Amino acid sequence: MHLAMDRHTLVEVVKDTAPMQVGGFVYPFHEMSTPRAELEKKLGYQKDIKPAVQEARRLMKEAGYGQGIKGLDFVVRDANTFKLWAVAIQAMLKEHLNIECNLRVVQISQWFDEVGGGNFDLGISAIVSSLMDPSDYFSAWYGKDGPQNYSYWTNPGFHDLANQIERELDDNRRKTMVRKAEDILEQDPPLIPVSYEQIYDAWYNKVKGQNPSTYFGIYDVVRWDQVWLA
Repeated sequence: MHLAMDRHTLVEVVKDTAPMQVGGFVYPFHEMSTPRAELEKKLGYQKDIKPAVQEARRLMKEAGYGQGIKGLDFVVRDANTFKLWAVAIQAMLKEHLNIECNLRVVQISQWFDEVGGGNFDLGISAIVSSLMDPSDYFSAWYGKDGPQNYSYWTNPGFHDLANQIERELDDNRRKTMVRKAEDILEQDPPLIPVSYEQIYDAWYNKVKGQNPSTYFGIYDVVRWDQVWLA
């Protein structure tokens, strides 16, 4: 399923609702990130999706699902972006892999109850982190028993590497380790990345005290105790 996503099309699907950019298992806008040009050479991220779909079909057949899968419960968080994506993903899975999904749109609180309780085959929502550094979200998203590891994914090799990344002080060695961890995630996906939201900030010059270069995500712009008007 990870390989069968046409991510460039999925970015286009929601462009009038929310600006997005293609990304994988590592934040696409951080010094530890795989450069976009390099990422888009990988299967699953190329603009020409034919090679990725061909490999996805081979893997499905190898796993005994060459004829596809029917009746998957696809739990969708009730928000415009997720509902638009869900319809597009439903069509992609059917066209590329003959996987048939039944969409079930639920309110946000119900989504977390359903997914947290394992009452789903597929689910689509957002995941968040406190920091952009992999040491934070590698644990939250992919760690064993991580709070946003909704698939209950475990991979001892990845978890060992993530522990090393947390303790390594040399930036170059850390970056090499992050790339190795990313390779593990690509081969054994704990989730299916769709894209990452691009947040654009605007303000008048008379507003002083802001430092947008340090912002990370939409929740870093809600404190105004150090801001004033000139």
